[in-house]
Amino acid sequence: MIKAEELRWGNQVLFKNGPRIGPVACGAEHFALLAGGGAKDFFPVVLKAEVLEARGFTENKDYALYPQAREFHRVLPVKGKEQHALVAYVKSNGECLAWATVNGLVASNPVFHLHALQNLYFALTGEEL
Repeated sequence: MIKAEELRWGNQVLFKNGPRIGPVACGAEHFALLAGGGAKDFFPVVLKAEVLEARGFTENKDYALYPQAREFHRVLPVKGKEQHALVAYVKSNGECLAWATVNGLVASNPVFHLHALQNLYFALTGEEL
């Protein structure tokens, strides 16, 4: 279940519609359902390697723990001389987390779901992921 205040227009979530659960981009009808108490039908998309690659992340094949654990990067289009990026890791147990970095230093709390990653990217760039 996802809290309505975590979502923005266009966030990718899983939505239960009758017996089926499928991916949707949040729109007006979804926010109306959330406002009416339908939060129980919305579920987060857990970050995975496939989800990251579909959103422009590239895998670091030289990562020291590869192939047991994996590392992914996406450089952010932020102006300035600092290097801004999103970095994600898929641990050996399959758990995936991501955060923002500036010059290689962690600059945000970790996120574990696609909608939170989309919100972080939008907050830093003003663009959709």
